[in-house]
Amino acid sequence: MKNKQLQRLLIASIILTLITSFSPINYPKVPDSPVRLFYIQRSANINTIVYDANLLPNGDFDKENPISVYWIRYQEQGQKKELTWIQNLLAYGISAKETTRENDFDAWVVSYKKRKLKVGFDKNRKPCAQLEINHKQARLDHVFVKTEGSNLRPKVLYVEVFGKDMTTGEDIYEKIKP
Repeated sequence: MKNKQLQRLLIASIILTLITSFSPINYPKVPDSPVRLFYIQRSANINTIVYDANLLPNGDFDKENPISVYWIRYQEQGQKKELTWIQNLLAYGISAKETTRENDFDAWVVSYKKRKLKVGFDKNRKPCAQLEINHKQARLDHVFVKTEGSNLRPKVLYVEVFGKDMTTGEDIYEKIKP
C-alpha cells in the first residue's frame, strides 16, 4: 500500500515539475530584467504583457506609478509597445496602493481584482510581486491565460499561475477556472 502511494506521489511530483517549468512550448521566454515583476501570456497570440517595477534613480519605487505595464509584440518585431487606453482600463492595466510600509504596495490587475499582489523588494532588494498560489505565499513569475472567442470579448477558460514558494524556493503552480 505504501509503495503505491509513494509511486503516485512521485509521479504527481514529476508531472507538477514538468507543468511548472514552462508555458506553452511555442511561446517565447521573456528576457530577464532586474526590474521584472511578472508577465502574462495568452492563448490568443504570443504577444506578451510585461509588468516591471518603476523605480526612481535612488532605487525606490515611484509612489505615483510603481508598476510599468507594456507589451512585447513578438508577432511584429518583438518591440515594446504601450497598452492602449482600453487595455489599460479594462484588461491588463494595474492598480496599486502604497501600504503603511515604505516601498510596499497592494496591487491588482484591473480585470481580476480577486487576487491581490504584494509588490515590494525581496531580502536582496530585488523588486518582486508576491501572490498566494495554491494556498502558499509565492513570488509570481508568470501567468498563462487560455481563452476562446474574439479578441474583443474572449471567454476565459482557465488561468495558469507560475511562481516560486517564498519559504522553500520550489516551483509552485495553480490552475484557476473562473
